[in-house]
Amino acid sequence: YVFSGCSSLSSVTIGNNVTSIGELAFYRCSSLTSITIPNGVTSIGVAMFSGCSSLSSVTIGNSVTSIGDQAFQNCSSLTSITIPNSVTSIGNRAFRDCSSLTSVTIPNSVTSIGDYAFDDCSSLTSVTIPNSVTSIGNQAFSDCSSLTSVTSLANNPPALGGSAFYYIGSPSTLYVPNGCRQAYENSFWADYFDCIVELGSGVTSVNLDVEANNEEWGSVEVYEGLCGTDTL
Repeated sequence: YVFSGCSSLSSVTIGNNVTSIGELAFYRCSSLTSITIPNGVTSIGVAMFSGCSSLSSVTIGNSVTSIGDQAFQNCSSLTSITIPNSVTSIGNRAFRDCSSLTSVTIPNSVTSIGDYAFDDCSSLTSVTIPNSVTSIGNQAFSDCSSLTSVTSLANNPPALGGSAFYYIGSPSTLYVPNGCRQAYENSFWADYFDCIVELGSGVTSVNLDVEANNEEWGSVEVYEGLCGTDTL
């Protein structure tokens, strides 16, 4: 809690000799706009930047191996985050309620994504899950209402916690490695997506304009099937 609640603190410089920053160190520093975590630091602790509502820029040094529980929860001004290749785990609620987050880069070193990790990131439109990830926690991406495109690069579907992609955007598409569609269709992943497409399969989206030539026909509706052909 060393700087916890310092609501006017807008700028922090962390020296390169720092190796450890305690839990909730910058909790609710609501005026803090940017932070650079130097290469000496190995972990981002529990709720370290939680509630930093003005934080819009974060640079994470490539010695960090874990992002702790609630590390950036409620950082409502954070628009993008690049997680370095050194990180192996993303904690529970790590980015929960980051309502402005539109882009996140998850490296091929991460093996687990915690419960509620990106829950209610309502501006997130797409995400790529690297093939190193073996488990995704409960409601990890739930209530991401703009999330319509998810790419999973693992040949074997990672284990999903309950409601992992509950209430994401619609229609939603899951992209998987070529030859792996059946495996995903037979898993819990299929419960959350309208369409599963194999990468490199040549499937593309089509915009269809329909115009009736007889007003007595009334309205026309097109329903999207599971990546197959549709009947009009």
